Amino acid sequence: MAAPVLRESFNVELPLARVWERLRLPLPAEPGQCRIPGFPSFDGQGGCVAAVVASESQGALRLRKLDAPCADSKITIEIGPANAAGWPTRVTVAQSDLPPPMAAMPDMVLAHWRQIVADFRLYVERGVVAPPTVWGASLGAGTDQTPLGLVLGAVESGGFAERCGMASGDLLLTLRGVRIHDIGQLWAVLALSPPAEEAAVTWVRDDRALAATAPFTVVG
Repeated sequence: MAAPVLRESFNVELPLARVWERLRLPLPAEPGQCRIPGFPSFDGQGGCVAAVVASESQGALRLRKLDAPCADSKITIEIGPANAAGWPTRVTVAQSDLPPPMAAMPDMVLAHWRQIVADFRLYVERGVVAPPTVWGASLGAGTDQTPLGLVLGAVESGGFAERCGMASGDLLLTLRGVRIHDIGQLWAVLALSPPAEEAAVTWVRDDRALAATAPFTVVG
């Protein structure tokens, strides 16, 4: 199964030339590189570092992401008039060639993509850079969205989930006392959890509720 091509379009009430200026952050970069707002990076700075593959002034920007996560994925940004009147400006942003493991985590990928687009759009529309993504505590397992909540997928060896005795197919119930219904709630709890801190977790296996406490693992 191939990882999905992610794509989103939206209108901006700004002139085409102004939108074009805001597709890149005004930060120092190596020749042939730039920083794209909204896209995450492990270096703790705003946006991601990307190599400019092609640039069509006030038309399209084609890039290759250089930093983790999702290094070497392709980012394409296209802009143009939304209608014959030339106003507003239509922006389409896409990301492709994601790492193969992401094909097994479509719910997580789409949830993360929505956050990326929101932060990208925040800068394009308002000129405000969203704070960098907080990386730290990790659940140590992939997850899939279900009507009951998040079900664990692949469990990492030595990770938090394995240390607690969790396994693939378990339904995550609570983490640090917070009922977890979706990936957004999980990320919020992890972002507020100091790396390596001990945390309590509960989950459901078949018809049994189980609980354990273990230290988090650290991302990166």
